[in-house]
Amino acid sequence: MGKFKTPEAHRLPSKNWRIRILDPVTKKYRSFTSDDQSAKGKRKLEREALAWLDQREIEAERGKMLTFEKAARVYIEMRRPVLSPTTISNYEKILRNNCGRFEGIPVDEITTNLVQDWVNELTMSKAAKSVHNMYGFFTAVMGYHDVPIRLGKIKLPPKTRTFKRLPEAHIVADAFKGHSIELPVMLALWQGMRLSEILGMRKCDIDENGVLTINQVRVKVGKEWIFKNHAKTYNSNRQVRLAEPILRMIDEVDVPEDQPVIGLNGSQIYSRFVKRIKEEGYTISFHDLRHINASVMAALGIPDIYAMARGGWSNTTTLKQVYQQTFDNERIKYDTLMDKYFLDVYDLPSATSADTNNSIPRKKAL
Repeated sequence: MGKFKTPEAHRLPSKNWRIRILDPVTKKYRSFTSDDQSAKGKRKLEREALAWLDQREIEAERGKMLTFEKAARVYIEMRRPVLSPTTISNYEKILRNNCGRFEGIPVDEITTNLVQDWVNELTMSKAAKSVHNMYGFFTAVMGYHDVPIRLGKIKLPPKTRTFKRLPEAHIVADAFKGHSIELPVMLALWQGMRLSEILGMRKCDIDENGVLTINQVRVKVGKEWIFKNHAKTYNSNRQVRLAEPILRMIDEVDVPEDQPVIGLNGSQIYSRFVKRIKEEGYTISFHDLRHINASVMAALGIPDIYAMARGGWSNTTTLKQVYQQTFDNERIKYDTLMDKYFLDVYDLPSATSADTNNSIPRKKAL
């Protein structure tokens, strides 16, 4: 934490929080206030004040030792307002658990050989993707502080593809019929939704035609589950036409319209899913249900543009255009094709092919 301790906020008569800090540059006091009167508001104000203090310490001691740890903490705090809580949490985890090789070393004394040794050490115990992420954080910190270091010759481990034996869709559907997590499983398997999107789903996000607008997700940051008002990527914020059997399951859940439909958290769903699917002889993750969904779309011959729209996937092609979230006749056709497949898997009578252009309103269960 450098030579400064975390500043402590105090209550004002107005119940707002305030911190007064001696500026190490001007030697005058600087005040920070927050009208968020909660304990969370207090912690946020203290983090902001500490980040400012760290930055002022750098300016006051320009030319003196700036360790990688302090440089990384300053970078994290400066990026906190514009990055997702999940990303910030991952950065903090990397700094805490994977940057010991740079402990106590000034950033201007870090050499390319030292960085390569660090990468090699990580490669011995970490997946290639994780090593790339950690290295990306390292280069971001160094770049933020304009540290002159040549990294062009750093050799990273090659990324490799892994393959799993995935069950067919009907095996998963049968395994979870009547199970406590049947609804989350079918939302992932049938509708191609991510777990974070499933956890954030509310009844008020579903219109009278059964169209779900995904505009809120629930993710784990550290040990806390929090809500975010945006999904993983631009294409992830989308609309999904829910099938009638899934709508009936949702209607049967007794929760307020503005509260999450799924009462379990992600860890609870994941553990129950892994336990049950292992009984069927498969070792897969909950996220693999989206892979099965994609495989079904490929087998049915659904064009990539509609598959990506349903699942919220993106690549360089789709990123270059703004995909309009409309449900034209072609989109409805392929939604219906997917529904027919899963109705057969689920052994249910065929549901009406609702026109999602607001012409046939659905009936809610009584």
